[in-house]
Amino acid sequence: MSETADYSPGDWKGYDFGAARKSYDQHAGRAYDAAKVANKKASDMVPKQLKTDSPAPLVILCDVTGSMGDWPATIFSKLPYLDNEAKEYLGPDYEISFAATADQDDTYPLQVREFTKGLGLEKELKEFVIGGGSGPEGAHEAYELSALYYARNVEMPKAKHPILIFISDEHFHKNIEPGLAKLAHIDIESKMTTKKVFEALREKFAVYCIRKPYGGEDKQIVKEWSDVLGDDHMAELPSADRVIDVIFGILAKETNKIDYFRDEIEDRQRKDQVDTVYKSLK
Repeated sequence: MSETADYSPGDWKGYDFGAARKSYDQHAGRAYDAAKVANKKASDMVPKQLKTDSPAPLVILCDVTGSMGDWPATIFSKLPYLDNEAKEYLGPDYEISFAATADQDDTYPLQVREFTKGLGLEKELKEFVIGGGSGPEGAHEAYELSALYYARNVEMPKAKHPILIFISDEHFHKNIEPGLAKLAHIDIESKMTTKKVFEALREKFAVYCIRKPYGGEDKQIVKEWSDVLGDDHMAELPSADRVIDVIFGILAKETNKIDYFRDEIEDRQRKDQVDTVYKSLK
């Protein structure tokens, strides 16, 4: 099915991709000013604790800084695909929690949304504050803070196979300080290495990273992520257009539904689009 057409099954009847993209762009353009007027602090954007009774929780952590370009907007505009296909891989009782990451020194270095599904996904994504300035340290974002939050502050008592996917382009910081951890309602006595944070996260989730290229620093950035996740949990993707399809490929791998994934994507997409996804997942 063409992604330029309306998407009509179930709760998403009459959904228009172009209108959804425009709606997201409008929201992103005014969200930061609205948050300032409401006097929202960084800690206000992170629930003290997150809980889901879903047997199949999925977390999508997206970098929303300027270097990611239209990636967040692309994910937003394709929510119907994400919702309907996630049910095929994870079952009807799946739920998603979205998180937005930025730099440690940004106004909102981490934002976390509640687990939900269906039309609730659109509502939760519109709660994000997009913008807020960049930190002084180039090519680094606070991915380690989001990793610490989901390792420590999420309860999933019925989860059988939780999955967490970073969508990023830059380095993470090597350590996390107690002051920053407090923004995520977490107390640590002294600074904690990011390596240990990811070790704790991987005890709780199957963790993947979909990476947008980052120019001349790519080799070093890829090595850093591979060191904490493993090469087979990394996907390199040159543009945002196929990010939802790559997410489906990850879900297919984790749920042993590779044949279904191949049939579905090859039926829906052009050969060049399919080749891009397969290359990313290789």
